[in-house]
Amino acid sequence: MHPRVYVTVDGKAVAGAFYERLVSITVTDKDGDSADIVDIELNDGPPEFLAIPRKGAIIDVQMGYVETGMRSLGKFTVDKVQLKILPYSMSISGKAADLRSGKLKQRMERHWDKKTLGDIVSQIAGEAGLQPAIDPDLAKIEYPWLGQQDETSIHFLRRLADRHGGLFSVKGGRLIFAKKGSGNAASGAFVGSVVVTPSMIRPGSCTVEANDRTKYSKVVAYYQDGDEAKRREIEADADADGDSVFRIPEAFASVDEADKAAQAKAKALKRGEGSGSVEVPGDTGICSGAPLLFQDVRPGVDGVPYVIDTATHKYTKLAGYGTGIAFKLYDGKSGGEGSGSGKGKSSKDDKVAPNSPSGTPATPNEWSSANRIGRTDEN
Repeated sequence: MHPRVYVTVDGKAVAGAFYERLVSITVTDKDGDSADIVDIELNDGPPEFLAIPRKGAIIDVQMGYVETGMRSLGKFTVDKVQLKILPYSMSISGKAADLRSGKLKQRMERHWDKKTLGDIVSQIAGEAGLQPAIDPDLAKIEYPWLGQQDETSIHFLRRLADRHGGLFSVKGGRLIFAKKGSGNAASGAFVGSVVVTPSMIRPGSCTVEANDRTKYSKVVAYYQDGDEAKRREIEADADADGDSVFRIPEAFASVDEADKAAQAKAKALKRGEGSGSVEVPGDTGICSGAPLLFQDVRPGVDGVPYVIDTATHKYTKLAGYGTGIAFKLYDGKSGGEGSGSGKGKSSKDDKVAPNSPSGTPATPNEWSSANRIGRTDEN
């Protein structure tokens, strides 16, 4: 197939000289609240120098193929332009336009009484001119009292996401608040698995490793007992093979809040135990947060459940269009049978991949039975 790229600046298509001078365009799609970024490299120089884009200009990047069409990978605000002289070149970089909203960066002091997480996130999204997209399980959590304490809304949302084992991001005009490492869209719907086979892997690009790191048997969180004015603790089981205890220093307002934070941290510690990377032919449907499975690659890797942490889409004149994938081991709890309804429950049909290392979570049956089904746009 024939790869294509299409770029607009402030809604206007770039001139032909841009493509003649183009060296590469890279779009990095990250899981969570890290801003997606674009990097553009161009040849520059006499007799006609390229126009220098203004800082703050909005760049829309589409990639794909002549035969199958293209898809936008996002809109980005130019925040850096670097010019090199003799030899001449131009580098342009930008961050996801939506995450630069001034409202999200304003420090605020306020609180909510008897509001659900869905109510709170929706209010913040509305203030920033964004549409809320919230996992239904997270949305129904109710707080008797919750305060935003002289902090930006970005910091506040990050804190809430960490507390509930979730993530938040801003993409395509939406504020997304979803379960981390679940392989589900913000709606709670399963997005379908990305399946990588040997014919797709660029030689020398695939690595899979199990990190040699401290394993924690449990996580301890603290809460303030208002009745007795004492600091108390609550535990969550982490790794059965662990011999250390991870303690969350922040004290929470209630036992329920402390329990949720402990459970979320336990899942996060497990999720970090396996990781890797691979490069495959360019595919705009590959996005951060989607489930990833290997097939017919090698025993111990085939069928092991991973979640895409970062998808890097790169177009060059020499190599065409390729997608780099960084992935982490699935947390074993967030997705699974019932994930299409947002329930996140495991099923008796879920099985641990054959020959996989000890401690590998079972692969949700839904992941194996449904390859990528075109719903990755939900993320």
